[in-house]
Amino acid sequence: MQNYDVIVLGAGINGCGIAENLAGSGKNVLLLDKEGVGQGTSSKSSRLIHGGLRYLETGQIHLVYEALHDRQRLIAKYPDLVQARRFILPIYKSSPRPAWMIRMGLWMYDMLAGSRKVGHSKTEDISSFKANFPAFIDADLRSVLSYVDAKTNDKELTRRVADDFQDLGGTVMVHCDIESIDWDEIGFNLHSSTGDFSAPILVNATGPWLNEVNEKFNLPARFQIRKVSGIHLIFDGLIVPELMFMQTKEKRIFFIIPEPENDQTLIGTTEREEDCDMDDVDAQESDIQYLLDQVNAYLKPDHQFQRKDVRDIYIGVRPLVRRKGDVTDVSREYKLDLHTKGETKLLHIFGGKLTTYLSLAENVADVLKI
Repeated sequence: MQNYDVIVLGAGINGCGIAENLAGSGKNVLLLDKEGVGQGTSSKSSRLIHGGLRYLETGQIHLVYEALHDRQRLIAKYPDLVQARRFILPIYKSSPRPAWMIRMGLWMYDMLAGSRKVGHSKTEDISSFKANFPAFIDADLRSVLSYVDAKTNDKELTRRVADDFQDLGGTVMVHCDIESIDWDEIGFNLHSSTGDFSAPILVNATGPWLNEVNEKFNLPARFQIRKVSGIHLIFDGLIVPELMFMQTKEKRIFFIIPEPENDQTLIGTTEREEDCDMDDVDAQESDIQYLLDQVNAYLKPDHQFQRKDVRDIYIGVRPLVRRKGDVTDVSREYKLDLHTKGETKLLHIFGGKLTTYLSLAENVADVLKI
């Protein structure tokens, strides 16, 4: 039996961030994953480090503030992986939100960023947009706005955090299947395919697998997660010169994300609630067609995409805290669910975003009081 101060389950961005934070405070930490570092949701995001402009509409002010704070910290901490980028927002006559409403949201976004701003929002010249984005329809174009957030390589960022954790003396074990978890007032004993481990503290950061882990090992929990999948379509070539924030008629949003380093463009994402096991989640043709229809609604006929133009597809699953309501409006804020037995502690991480992993990790240390 190998003994540790803390065992963290799940080597996604939150698990890696928590492990790094605890190792930095001198704890002997073991990080376990059944696949590899960043193999799940953390490598299947929109690859954005952002405050969440659309979350203002549903009143998630604290989440936006926290995310904007972490955005700036990540730009400073990993300048080679996280860079500020401009986003373009064209507003048409048919857009569900008028330009004045978007301007108000951008003003609030800038205010919440405060001194951590990486750039100001502004109104762009329509004629410049037409010249630089010739594939886009220009009939009924009312305004073009812009703001600044950041972009990253999500998988490489997660791996870098894991590397930093190991540099602090932490241990990572991947391809580790947990066979049983025994819990008493003294500690947790984990039996796995790679060995047996014990610790007085267990952190469950398995993301969208969290419900399944709790059920398999009969772990108590006050919440459940809703598994909301989102796909991204990959096209060859740079369809647009800059990142774009687009609206649908149903008031949803999607991004068009150029990646010059790959000479490719990403378009995403969708929101579908999944009721199957995580390992059975797969992209649906209806979601693929949905994204094609949404982007084609903005493109001139000779620039529109067909199904055969899709170079690749990837799907990620967001672990949202279960509440009633449409998945589009469900809060993206996380919950920390602590259970104690004698001197031992079990902490579940419900939810969490790529952008806010630093703050989440700090809050975990506070909740655990270590």
